[in-house]
Formats: sequence, C-alpha cells, structure tokens
Amino acid sequence: MEETTYLTYLDNYASSQTPDFEDDHLHVLYTSIFLPIFYTAVFIVGVVGNLILIGALHFKRGSQRLIDIFIINLAISDFIFLVTLPLWVDKEASLGIWRTGSFLCKGSSYIISVNMHSNVFFLTCMSAERYLAIMCPSASRKFRRKDCAYGICVSVWFISCLLGLPTLLSRDLTIIEDKPYCAEEPATLSKYAWALVCLIFTFFVPLLSILTCYCSIARKLCAYYQQSRKHNKKLQKSIKIIFIVVAAFVSFWLPFNIFKVLSIISGLQEEPFFSSTILQVGMEVSGPLAFSNSCINPFIYYYFDGYIRRAIICCLCPCLKNSTFGSSTETSDSHLNKIFGNFIHGENFSRRRRRSVSL
Repeated sequence: MEETTYLTYLDNYASSQTPDFEDDHLHVLYTSIFLPIFYTAVFIVGVVGNLILIGALHFKRGSQRLIDIFIINLAISDFIFLVTLPLWVDKEASLGIWRTGSFLCKGSSYIISVNMHSNVFFLTCMSAERYLAIMCPSASRKFRRKDCAYGICVSVWFISCLLGLPTLLSRDLTIIEDKPYCAEEPATLSKYAWALVCLIFTFFVPLLSILTCYCSIARKLCAYYQQSRKHNKKLQKSIKIIFIVVAAFVSFWLPFNIFKVLSIISGLQEEPFFSSTILQVGMEVSGPLAFSNSCINPFIYYYFDGYIRRAIICCLCPCLKNSTFGSSTETSDSHLNKIFGNFIHGENFSRRRRRSVSL
C-alpha cells in the first residue's frame, strides 16, 4: 500500500510512461544530470551538518534543554535517510534503472517512509513542547520532563516504523522491458483511498497542529510585547525563529504533498481531472525540495538558535568552550519561561481582580 509522499516521486521511471519521457531531452538532462548532482550535494551537506548537530547537542556539557532531545532525534532521522541517498543518485543517473538489488530497494524505500513520518511527528512534538513551555509553564512542568520526552521519542519511532511497513511489504523490483525498476505494486481504488486517509492524518493534521501552536505562541509574544512596551531582543528573535521554522516546514513539504493529493484524487476518478504529465512534473520538481529538507535543518538552528550555535562552535573548537560563546548558561527557552511565567501570573491576577470587583 502506498502511503508516503516520497515514494510516488521515486516511481517515475517504473511506469508505462517511461518511454515517453526518455524522448524528452530536457527531462533526461534534469533527471540524469541535475538530480544526481543535487542529491550528492544534499547528501554531503546533510550528513556533515546533522552529524555535527547530533554531536554538539549530545556531548555538550551542562544542562540540556528538553527540546534538544527532539532535535537530536530529528537529526538522527534525517541522517539515516541521507545515508540512502547514494542509492537514489545511482537510480537517477541510470535513467531510473535500479541496479542495487531487491533488498536495498525495499530497505531504502522503508527508511524513506519512516523518515517522512518521524520528521512530521518530531516537528509536531517540538511545537507542542514550545507551546506548553510558553503558554502554561507551571501547569505543564510535570509533563515536560526528560523521561517523558524520551518516552515520546520511542513512541514516535515505533509508530513511524509501523506506518512504514506497508511500503516494505509492497515495494520490490519490477521488470519492464528487461530492466529492473524499484516500484510499488499497481495501485487500486482501495489503495488510493487508504493513501489519501494516511496523508491527511500523517501530514495535514500535524501541519495544522504545528501552525496552531506557533500562532498561539506568536499571539502571546505580541501580547506581552504590547503590554510591557519593552524592546526585548530575545522576544523578537523568538518570533523570528518561530516564523522561519514554520515557513521552512511549509515550503519544503506542502508543495509536494499538494501534488500528491491531486495525484491520489486523479487516481480515484474514472476520467482524471488533472493531466498526468502536469502531476508528474510537479512531483519531480517539488520532490527534490522535500528531500533537501533533511539537510537544511542544522543550518536553520545554527543561524537562529544561539544555544545551538554556541554548542556547535564549542564542539568544533573546544578551545572556545570557556570563552564568551559558552559563558551564558541561560538559554532562550529558560529566559522565555521566566518571562511568561510572570506574565501569565500577572494576567491571572488581573482576571481575579476584575472578577472580584464585578462581584
């Protein structure tokens, strides 16, 4: 059963439309030259970036933020996926022919499926953790513990592995004109319907949750800023980080998943409403964008999160760990917790006072 957004893109050459595309010179240049170069760059940058991020946060001395547990697991998920990219580089350079055997066809496709689901779920966990930390810091303290975070991460990995099993079972080598292709089994109406349901609950529902959490946080930040009338640089940076994280997630994932939904809807209709060529080209263009999300996250955190930036610098240059980069033990999260703890306490006090006056 096909239930991932990645794998339809990977099936382009394993369909009956392949001979038509092979006559298209621009398409061949795009898939056999540009994509291998692009995926190679994503592989090198992503592997190095995620390894540095994992090492910097895991081996950093001192207290560790709760959200760092989710960031480390997200980086591990991206790193595992990136390790499989050379297989897809070979596939694209070979005009879609899969030359590495059935085991790696199944295994790499399964890893991609698990990565896609775990990525979305870890980002949802991160947004929920930040929501609880800022919106209700005191009430959520008993839930925001490291043992709970580790338990949630184990659950995310377990659920993601389960959701990837249909891909593992249904994907295999397909021989077309004596050439092996790594592809899914032919889709039926029930598979299309199941794929649409899975896509809604594993992408669009988490996306809605993420946007809801960050919009609530942004409103709280703005309310604090208007009430305090202070130009707090850390608050302004927090709003900027929230905007960048959400914008990056939507930019990398939404285009391809929209084409995926249109493709599924087209497959459910007897007479497809959308041109199959337009849908395939759309997925071919937006697919690499979704792939590159696995290499961009370390750079987002490095440039917009001072805590992670100091951890990475100290990891790469141990001689600087006692310098000004590591002198501040107060993280932006702890700073926000203190601010909003007082702010929310003040709001509650004002409500109680107005209520007592009205009575």
